[in-house]
Amino acid sequence: MKQTKNQGWIINNQIKFLIFGLLLTGIGISLLSTILTFRSNLTQIKGTLRAADIYIEEVEDRRGHKSRKAELIFYLNGRQQKFYLVRNIGNDAHDEKYEQILQGLKRSDSVKISVRKSEVDFYEPELFQIGNETETLLEFEAVRTEKAPLAMFILFVGLGSLTTFLWLRFPEKLNKIFGRK
Repeated sequence: MKQTKNQGWIINNQIKFLIFGLLLTGIGISLLSTILTFRSNLTQIKGTLRAADIYIEEVEDRRGHKSRKAELIFYLNGRQQKFYLVRNIGNDAHDEKYEQILQGLKRSDSVKISVRKSEVDFYEPELFQIGNETETLLEFEAVRTEKAPLAMFILFVGLGSLTTFLWLRFPEKLNKIFGRK
């Protein structure tokens, strides 16, 4: 049986929609794990600051768009771990939020960090809260909700791509399900 040009296009795009949908759905679900983390899943690491600094780096995407990212990296005495925060700051020369956290870390005697219990021994655990003896420098709720819009967008695009795959692969069955003839 000879394949028509339209059938070849549909088969080729079915594969693309399936791979794209699975990839984005997986990324969306992994981002949801941060959003669905509760305080009861966290443990505190306490210590004194060994070293801390902010690094600003220019990054470029595949299309040539340039922006900057800020990285706050710090280490605690007695721990063989790197504590790391990163975010895109656009074209700004510095990041005020990370500057405030850094100053709070440097002026304190002790540091308290909240991480998932399952990541307490990881070299780079995901940080959910940072504080010192007098104040909270990074709020738990801010970390949880920061990724929510992106996670939902990626998840919906992934599920939409999977739905498109199913519609291209099984159009008669989906039309029957949705009451189309």
